[in-house]
Amino acid sequence: MTRYEAESATLSAGGTVDADHAGHSGTGFANATNAVGSYGEWTVTAAAAGAASLSFGYANATAATRPVDLSVNGQVVASGVTFPATGAWTTWSALTRTASLTAGANTVRVTATTADGPANLDYLDVSAP
Repeated sequence: MTRYEAESATLSAGGTVDADHAGHSGTGFANATNAVGSYGEWTVTAAAAGAASLSFGYANATAATRPVDLSVNGQVVASGVTFPATGAWTTWSALTRTASLTAGANTVRVTATTADGPANLDYLDVSAP
């Protein structure tokens, strides 16, 4: 497993790296813009092509789920993936999906599908093939 911290991810315009909610890993977390289309994106490396487990650390203190489209290398591989409420911005959880990666560099992106934007993102753990 390889961890990619969200503070090293590429964020859509207006997104910030914050550290004001305790319990995150690394030095902070990604707080993307509350807007349709806002995103967090990582470049991940796979030693070989095949199915990989993608686990997103997140917090969502709102009552609403935070749906996103998950894409790999520009192709949506899962649409409407919901990040359920965690109860507090300091309560971190993980959401895991499986997706195919190519050997070498891959771009993994979560893109908000509602005006609420995505949840606060802490990390992406990749268990590659």
